Amino acid sequence: MGSATVASTLVQMAQRCTCMRDLKLLHAHAFRTHLDDHVVVLGKLFRFAAVSPLGDLSYAHRMFDIMPNRTTFFYNTLIRAHSHSTSPSLSSLFFNVMRQNDVAPDQFSFTFLLKSRSRTTPLTHHNDIHGAVLKFGFCSHLHVQNGLIHLYAHRGMTLLARRVFEDVLRLGLEVDVVSWSGLLVAHVKAGELDVARRVFDEMPQRDVVAWTAMLSGYSRARRPRDALELFREMRHAGVWPDEVTMVSVISACATLGDVETGRMVHHFVEENGFGWMVALCNALIDMYGKCGCLEEAWYVFHGMTRRSLITWNSMMTVCANHGNADEAFRLFEWMVCSGVVPDSVTLLALLVAFAHKGLVDDGIRLFERMERDYGVEPRIEHYGAVVDMLGRAGRIQEAYDLLANISIPCNDVVWGALLGACRIHGDVDMGEKIINKLLELKSDEGGYYILLRDIYVAAGRTVEANEMRLAMLASGARKNPGCSWVEG
Repeated sequence: MGSATVASTLVQMAQRCTCMRDLKLLHAHAFRTHLDDHVVVLGKLFRFAAVSPLGDLSYAHRMFDIMPNRTTFFYNTLIRAHSHSTSPSLSSLFFNVMRQNDVAPDQFSFTFLLKSRSRTTPLTHHNDIHGAVLKFGFCSHLHVQNGLIHLYAHRGMTLLARRVFEDVLRLGLEVDVVSWSGLLVAHVKAGELDVARRVFDEMPQRDVVAWTAMLSGYSRARRPRDALELFREMRHAGVWPDEVTMVSVISACATLGDVETGRMVHHFVEENGFGWMVALCNALIDMYGKCGCLEEAWYVFHGMTRRSLITWNSMMTVCANHGNADEAFRLFEWMVCSGVVPDSVTLLALLVAFAHKGLVDDGIRLFERMERDYGVEPRIEHYGAVVDMLGRAGRIQEAYDLLANISIPCNDVVWGALLGACRIHGDVDMGEKIINKLLELKSDEGGYYILLRDIYVAAGRTVEANEMRLAMLASGARKNPGCSWVEG
């Protein structure tokens, strides 16, 4: 069999390859037949190893290291592979090596590199790649310009994203849905939702990415009514949602406490084959929990064939927040027995459960061994849970000592929770000490003045109560809407 025939056969077999074992056999045969440097054969083998979901990027690196002639294609393949990997910054490394070795980049080099840069945090030296695009003359390639728009969009750099968008128009290129989506995402990331909506409305055509970006922006900005209204428009327009869309819709239902719409969305999820998606089920559990529908949260949980750490945490949090401490403890044991390692959210749910159950000493012991036993450093929300636990039990001095010696920055929410405990237990002296701490952190919050005034009134100290009211008026403080450290 001639070498050309062998090469053709190897190329065909490489195209049908489905596992690394077969690819290694083909690679070995290429060596035996002296075709290991055949550009087409090597290219097919290398592409599978580098970018196929069934490939092996480390093996691709070994292939690359022994290549006698590394063309632009082989560099591009590695740049592309790393743009999708857990190490996107390596794309820049190979791009730089490519240039040092005098191998000329092409439009695909920049397309893959820009994708990797948009996934690299933090964004550094973004001007260098933009300058390289100009230097090598790829401004007339729409895919490259779209890559630049999305690079700036992912960091919310709206001025730069819009500048590239306008450059595309000036160059006479026809912007497409990808260009528009990039501009939209830039404004969403920057929190400029009204501007983003104007961009969205101006788009000549909208794909699922554009709809989802706008809808997710509304959901994250706690504009749930806008999110649900947009979802209705999306369905009316005949655009099929994806997993990210549905998670945002469910989140909007949770924020509104709109369980009826949530149930309709749940029905849509099940009817249209989304029910296997773990992230969607997690969102449904959270939504039902926030709406007080525990049976339906359990229904979703028990119906899942796969569960992530977020699944366990969501169900535990639902149980803990509704006072079902025993169920939270049972879930924790089940979770650990399933081989799932707890994280900070898991332990917060347990602390809340201990507080509801009145098991203060058990909660304190868990708090004290969080770092030692689970490798989790306590955060402010864990301190808040312990303060709440101690406050409920009337152990206010212990809670005060804990916060007074805290090793991380404290906030007014946690001190405010302790002041609330002082009101419940009528501890005037401690209330006066805490109000001073609170006024240092947030002098314009009138709710704290009101709480201390209530403590004075309950203690029959009307003179101090009136003085506190006058102090509030004099300071210009006013009562602001409350928030909860439990819900974040």
